[in-house]
Amino acid sequence: MARAARRTLAGICPDRVITPDHPRYDATRLLFNGMYDHHPALIVLPRTPGELQDVVRAARDTGLPVAVRGAGHNIAGSGGVEDGLVIDLRLLDRVELDPGTRTARVQGGATWAQFDATAARHGLAVTGGTFDTTGVGGLTLGGGIGHLMGKYGLSCDNVLSYSLTTAEGGRLAVDTESDPELDWALRGAGHNFGVVDEFTFRLHPLERVHGGTVAYPQHEMAAAVRLFRELMTEAPDELVCILLLERYGHAQIPAAVMSVSYCGTDAEYIASLEKKLRGPEVLDWQIQERPYIAMQQILGRLRYGLRHYWSARCTAELPDELVETLVQRFKAGKWRGDFNDTVYLEAFNGAVRREPERPSAVPFRDARFNVTGMAIWEPAWADEEQIAWAKSVSAAAEPWAVSGDGYINYVTDGGAGGTGTDAAQRAVRTYGVEGHRRLTALKRRLDPDNFFRSNYNIEPAR
Repeated sequence: MARAARRTLAGICPDRVITPDHPRYDATRLLFNGMYDHHPALIVLPRTPGELQDVVRAARDTGLPVAVRGAGHNIAGSGGVEDGLVIDLRLLDRVELDPGTRTARVQGGATWAQFDATAARHGLAVTGGTFDTTGVGGLTLGGGIGHLMGKYGLSCDNVLSYSLTTAEGGRLAVDTESDPELDWALRGAGHNFGVVDEFTFRLHPLERVHGGTVAYPQHEMAAAVRLFRELMTEAPDELVCILLLERYGHAQIPAAVMSVSYCGTDAEYIASLEKKLRGPEVLDWQIQERPYIAMQQILGRLRYGLRHYWSARCTAELPDELVETLVQRFKAGKWRGDFNDTVYLEAFNGAVRREPERPSAVPFRDARFNVTGMAIWEPAWADEEQIAWAKSVSAAAEPWAVSGDGYINYVTDGGAGGTGTDAAQRAVRTYGVEGHRRLTALKRRLDPDNFFRSNYNIEPAR
């Protein structure tokens, strides 16, 4: 089966079909999350939308399970599939920007680093991933949290239109007028309905932000979390903060580290903000005016292949009881390698919580916070302990949780090819009964065979 498929695909993408005996096979199949060590039978790299259409048509005939890889950053390993066929979009990475209309056409294999660099040359920006090695496509189709979301909304709120290759190998232009139901679904549940090979984004004038990081010592952790809560509960749209309880710097000192991004120009507010940030004892201060593109790199870059388990809950509040428990959960983390157990807190404010101009399937707009146990390690022997630790963080947040799995881009298990009753029940809890009904009906229309199922899966309505 694979041999015949290889011949067919080689006719479509000459010299761009990677097999297990290829010298670049291991480097090409590598995913961000090393827990998913998939060994696909074939990896094919289309270079044009036309080739992508032909590849999808051919893939249907192979009978092999199929996964679509953008940047391979998906935490659930959905960019790979064991003994199957990976459609790898990394060569579809063009970014074309029109400064006059403040729009950008971005192909589905581009990363945020590529997009940000192109936009920055023209003094423009849009909400993008807080880790810039993330793919534009995968992040946006799941909603898209970033440093500008309070002012400009999620990544998906800034999409004007999509070009989508369907499960039958056709190509659709999608916007709010041509197909409002599909446009709605692509904003927050979009991995299910085809391969988005191009996005058109609306951009915003922005060159610099006032931001960076401020670190607080371990004995100030609870105070730092309460400060984070206070700041973000009252925050103007222009402020986005993220708080990490982690081991900080080369010395791996236990600390609370707040990422701060203010895209406004109010000098009085900046002075007030800095005064509040200096309330607890400060371990390290790295907040200043900086280019937005530098803010996009503030949380660093992790190499691909490390082992990850993230367990998250969106919550309606962040009460003192939960604050104290999260500090204790951090202290209970036992991994002491170069990478460590992090309690990762995001806050939703401003445009994220308001009804967007273009309706979306994003399930977490009523939430105020996203609480994530983010375990990162290297040796496989630590898997059980690390997974249990990450789950203990989300379990602590469960009493205040809303929206089921919440931000689906953070779902590590059940997020790549999960089908059946349990997966359906999780999806119902996440999108709500009516939202799930709409999604399953749309899946039935566009992908009745569930060809695209290596994702946070919505099974077709029967």
